[in-house]
Amino acid sequence: MILRLFFCFLLILEAHAGDFRVGAARVDITPKDGTPLGGFYKFRGSEGVLDPLFAKTIVFEKDGTHAAIVVLDLSGTVRPLVAEARKAIQEQCGIEGDHVMISGTHTHSGPQQPRGSLMDDITKVNSPPGVAYISALPGLIAQSVKEAKAKLTAAKASVAVGKEEGISFNRRVLREGVKEAIWQPQKLNPATDKPAGPIDPDVGVVVFESEGKPTASLLNFAMHPTSVGAGTKISADYPGVFTKLVSERHGPGMISVFANGCCGNINHGDYINGKRRSTLELGTALADATDAAWSKLQPTAAYAPRVRSEQVTLQRRSFTPEQIAKAKDMAANMFTKNFGTVPMAETVCILETVEKQNVPLLAEVQVIALSDELAIVALPGEIFVELGLALKNASPFKTTLIAELANGSIGYVPNREAYPQGNYEVVSARNEVGSGEKLVEVALRLLGEVKAAR
Repeated sequence: MILRLFFCFLLILEAHAGDFRVGAARVDITPKDGTPLGGFYKFRGSEGVLDPLFAKTIVFEKDGTHAAIVVLDLSGTVRPLVAEARKAIQEQCGIEGDHVMISGTHTHSGPQQPRGSLMDDITKVNSPPGVAYISALPGLIAQSVKEAKAKLTAAKASVAVGKEEGISFNRRVLREGVKEAIWQPQKLNPATDKPAGPIDPDVGVVVFESEGKPTASLLNFAMHPTSVGAGTKISADYPGVFTKLVSERHGPGMISVFANGCCGNINHGDYINGKRRSTLELGTALADATDAAWSKLQPTAAYAPRVRSEQVTLQRRSFTPEQIAKAKDMAANMFTKNFGTVPMAETVCILETVEKQNVPLLAEVQVIALSDELAIVALPGEIFVELGLALKNASPFKTTLIAELANGSIGYVPNREAYPQGNYEVVSARNEVGSGEKLVEVALRLLGEVKAAR
């Protein structure tokens, strides 16, 4: 009898050894009042909370191989934070650091992170409240992964891609007879103006079910979360509304995680009719698009996570002595005069580049494949939509989701054609022409490697 029970136990273990397992969790990372906020070229200390911020995590495991996707309701990520969090995750959870993707939703109503530039002085991120917040973050991120891993259970994955074409707009406009692109116009003149590029209307939806109930969803769309504005109240912006509605509609116990796509030049400002949609309207529109996609979910045979990561060295921009002198002069007066967003962005970029001219500009490209049909790509910056579309179109996977501002950030990453057009994103870019295309090339190579792996 004992021997029979022993063999039955072995059979049970064998039956479950190959299960694809998923666990999800979220940890509150809402800051205290007075914490320096990001997203703008000025100091804003937080005052009150519109809605909380979270570190949301989905952990995957099969045959002893783990991977984790963590998304923070923050403006982005910086390399020191990612390195500390990965170290803590590896020590506390036993998941290899390079198997962890950490990105930010890019809300402009969350805390600032140190960037090692003049922005740190402008935003006062190194003040005691800022330091206290950033110091606690790695531990909170590790906690979210630990809690998600503890919930690992056999799961099935399904994938669908919906469409939402009416809320996002390419925020760079080309005007007839004008060489420089216009940035975020209030209204477009159809007789002389046209968008400088496309949008990406895809709403990626990946659902993980255990025992017939959705336990986690991974959502993806490309659009700047700036709908709350430049106030001082904390908010996750439209991603907060979006994920909350998806969970409420499809499973109250489900953790919905939103990874922002390539939205470096994509905003919600509707310059066609001049309308500005609210945070609620934007999140609801995306939730509605997800509802439509939900009925079209197709199962995908998930395998043990296949992960590749590579550090890419990019070339920094170069500037003339006259540009550097002008930037230094402007910086000396920046705290007493308002020069406007574009000149301030250019000044910060030039001075940071000069200061770090002998420091390699490193960009991590990471891919996580979960099936022969599904892969996630992580890129470290505000990536132009053209680059994201090129990557998706050339990917060997049927569905490729892209998370920008992941595993660090090198700032704006325009496509090659945008550089001669100038204006905000281009003067903010730390990387030389062709850098975005290089990242796409590396990502496609890594996708090919995980596709071919067995």
